[in-house]
Parts: sequence; C-alpha cells; structure tokens
Amino acid sequence: MHRAGGKLRITLTTDMPASRQSDKAALPWDLTEWIETKQLREWIVEVVESLDWSNPELVEYLRTHPAYRPKLMLKLLVLAYACGIFESEEIVRRCYQDELFRSICANAPPTPAAVARFRRENRGLLKGCLLQLFKRAFKTKFALGDTMLPAGVRRYLEEAAGTRLDVARQMDRGASGF
Repeated sequence: MHRAGGKLRITLTTDMPASRQSDKAALPWDLTEWIETKQLREWIVEVVESLDWSNPELVEYLRTHPAYRPKLMLKLLVLAYACGIFESEEIVRRCYQDELFRSICANAPPTPAAVARFRRENRGLLKGCLLQLFKRAFKTKFALGDTMLPAGVRRYLEEAAGTRLDVARQMDRGASGF
C-alpha cells in the first residue's frame, strides 16, 4: 500500500505466497487486535447513534413496546461480532463477566433467544453497522484518513461482515441442536 501522485494504491505482490499476502491487510476476527477497546466502544456507539431513530413507525413501536431495546441490542451484537464472539449464550455470558459488555447492556442483559431473534430480524442493519465499523478500523489501521476505500477492499469488508453473521447463526444452530 502506498501513495503515488496523491492517490492511494493498494497492491499485493505476486512474488509473495498468497498466505502471506492476505496476512498484510486481513481483518482480524477480534478488532481489539487493531483498536483499543475504549475506542472500539466509542465507534460502535457513534455508528448506532448515527442511524435515523426518528422514523414515526419505529417511534410508535418503541412507545408501545418499551421492553424492546434496539439500540442496546445493536450495540451489543456489533461489539460481540467485532470481537469474534458469535454464540448468543456466550454474548449473554459476557454481559455478566466482561466490563465492556456490561457497560453496553446497562446491567440488563438480554436472553440468548432475544439475541438470536434480533440478529435474525435485523441482519441487514447489523451488516451495515459492522461494515461502517470495519471501514473505520481499516482506515485507522492503515492511516488512510478520509481516502475512499478501493472497491475490492470495500467488497472484502462487506463479505467479512456477512461472514460474521453467518458464523453467529451457525453457532446458535449448533448450540440448540438443529
């Protein structure tokens, strides 16, 4: 990766084994390998809060269903999937044992079934939030600033977000005996 004539170029050398090429820019399963946990939490809060929460249908639904906490669930699942934690039961366990998770769930953890249901019903929203987080982490890690990511990198990050949701779904299926 280098800048040439003011433009960013990301290149993979062909004389390097493919396994070593992918290691250079591979997104880690646990983003805390790249980003401090406090920074990661702040970014997740920013991503979730930047969504349009003023939709009249959503506002009405939240008014009539006060126990439904979509912001909390979204922050919690984005954090878990960004840290490589996929199984619903493990996410809930972390809400009791890990200060970072506890701070997000406000000492009121959801049930594993609620986690799985929220993921199933909000896959697109979760994927979009993960993508925004991954883009920010990638740009920070490689000091890209406001530079647009090349289409291939963006596609890679989109696939990474989708893969994490697929892994979570599969782990929950395995845990429930399906």
